[in-house]
Amino acid sequence: MSPQQLVNMVLMVSVFVLVFSGWTICVVLWVVQYARRRKRLRKRMGYVDDETRKTDTLQLWRDEYQARRAAAAQKKETFGERLTRLGAEAGWKSPAHSVILSAIGLAVLVSVAPLLLGCGALIGLATGGTILVVFWTITNWRIDQRKALFDRQLVESLGIAARALRAGHPLVGAFQSIAEEIGDPVGPIFGEICQEQALGLDLQDSIRRMADVTRNPDLKLFATAVSIQMGSGGNLADVMDSLSAVMRTRIRLNRRVRVLTTETRMSRNVLLGLPIVLFLAMNIVSPQYVSVMYTTFVGQAMLVGTIIAMLVGAWVMARLSILRY
Repeated sequence: MSPQQLVNMVLMVSVFVLVFSGWTICVVLWVVQYARRRKRLRKRMGYVDDETRKTDTLQLWRDEYQARRAAAAQKKETFGERLTRLGAEAGWKSPAHSVILSAIGLAVLVSVAPLLLGCGALIGLATGGTILVVFWTITNWRIDQRKALFDRQLVESLGIAARALRAGHPLVGAFQSIAEEIGDPVGPIFGEICQEQALGLDLQDSIRRMADVTRNPDLKLFATAVSIQMGSGGNLADVMDSLSAVMRTRIRLNRRVRVLTTETRMSRNVLLGLPIVLFLAMNIVSPQYVSVMYTTFVGQAMLVGTIIAMLVGAWVMARLSILRY
């Protein structure tokens, strides 16, 4: 390559670099100017960027959480409110105090019967305590069943509300659809929200109050999400779909845990039921052999100790079959 050709090539490369640099500088200046104008325009129209929106959303979540915590700390639940909440969670049709007093009265009558038959005071106390334990066990079982039904119905309710919002219905109309299509216990809750809204009460206050009364964590999360979306804006239907997806995942995980703990729960039931069945069979086959458990003080003490040991063992095995997740 001759020196003249080398000089020409260097000049061409220099000119290309100079033109490209000038074009790049012009593009960068145009982009910067466009970004500044767009930012000023969005600021004048009231829009914010994604980072600011995320910060505001987190601030709303924090404010909502602090306000609910402060309200919960100031308001202490009375004994009557606890009984009312227990009756609502168990699904009792009668008032809670009537049901509890009836169970206590039945336990007292069952405790007095062995005394009248001459079986001893310890047998009477053990029988009455057994009645109360059975009543409390059935109550907890009803509460667990009702909570599971509540979770399933809440997932369906969120799906109905999301579809209603996408169809153009307002939020109160979506709640009315839930009240009409979903039964007890979720349907009446949203029906009461619609009634309070018709009476002129604030929708956010009604949702929060219902979440506080039911004490369901998913419903509390739903109430918080609705309050934030109504304050900051956003697609509430997508929020409901996300909440329903999270709840479905949690329900599937809960069912998987129950399958994994089936063997433990079956062993607990067998260990608790086998002594009772054998004791009843011995009373039927050889009543004279078992009569010493009723007529002597040592036998009565052993029988009461056996019942207490079985109750403690049932509690321990129930705690062992619970997985925290």
